[in-house]
Amino acid sequence: MYDPDLITGTTVQYYVTCKREAWLFAHRISADQNDENILMGRALAEIKEEKQLEDFAFSNLKFDKIGKERGHYVVTEYKKSFRNPEGAKMQLLFYMYLLKKNLKLRKIDGKVISGKKVLFVEGNEENMRMMEALLEEMSRFLDEPRPPKPEKIAFCAKCGYRNYCY
Repeated sequence: MYDPDLITGTTVQYYVTCKREAWLFAHRISADQNDENILMGRALAEIKEEKQLEDFAFSNLKFDKIGKERGHYVVTEYKKSFRNPEGAKMQLLFYMYLLKKNLKLRKIDGKVISGKKVLFVEGNEENMRMMEALLEEMSRFLDEPRPPKPEKIAFCAKCGYRNYCY
């Protein structure tokens, strides 16, 4: 089975969006490094550095910010857009799941911020169980020897892996 410790927040976001993209990423196949969205992501990372929003590293995770609000931890992720809210939510939930599990936190919540929009994510037991089930499903899927066949979806036009599909 694919080592679940190798799963990252990016892998989770890709899996929720496009399983083929997740498989390619997890098997260390590089996306087009000149793709405008990848370049935009790098530029956003540089802006975060300028604003001193350092990545908070925990294990193999990198998320943007963690702090305490009203006595419990809140993880914050910044995104360039809300084009894929489900992917952003699941990436954040992945970080929250690992922090809660490994640090034995009683309560943790999160939020994704893009411009003036904020998406709140609860770290309740239902969401934690959903993430645990998703990670088991992903481990089985990523263990497959080949990626699934390409499927045209709304995100293909801006995907850094589109050259591997069409």
